[in-house]
Amino acid sequence: MAIETLTDLVGFPDGWLVGVSFSLEWGYQCWVITPERQVYTDGEFYESSFVALSVGRFLVEHSLEVE
Repeated sequence: MAIETLTDLVGFPDGWLVGVSFSLEWGYQCWVITPERQVYTDGEFYESSFVALSVGRFLVEHSLEVE
């Protein structure tokens, strides 16, 4: 059984959130939560929380540019 832990949660303008979870089995994964409370992930696992957080930040910044 994989146990996941939330390691980081960062807020962005307009209600966007980026979270990073950690699984002993797989590594770090980023989560993006929109202002509408929809949750997305890219489905990838990363070796560090810094890289996962950077990916989440990129996804939010790209989404803010598109709006």
